[in-house]
Amino acid sequence: MAKKPEDAAPSPRFTTKRIQVTIDQRPYTVVNMNAFDILIAGAPDWIAPKQKLDFTFLIAVGGREVGLPTYGVVLKNDASGLEVRYQAPNNRWRDLLAHVLTEENAKG
Repeated sequence: MAKKPEDAAPSPRFTTKRIQVTIDQRPYTVVNMNAFDILIAGAPDWIAPKQKLDFTFLIAVGGREVGLPTYGVVLKNDASGLEVRYQAPNNRWRDLLAHVLTEENAKG
């Protein structure tokens, strides 16, 4: 799993209505995220810290929805949400995130 550089400043978090996740084929809302971590609302409480979690990003881009499977390690699961440090689902992940955010901001 790609790790966040230790000496780098924290990556800024953002919110977007164009990205959701599915866990066990059920959709969940993203509270906020960055290129390394994601905070998910309403996830099941059986998901425990340090557990490996397989999930799929559902991304609305270019007028269609794309599913990108990935995995990560659970950092916490509490009242604020399920926080996961995840593996980028592909090698152009940052470019895709930038495109999604740009497209969303262009449409208001």
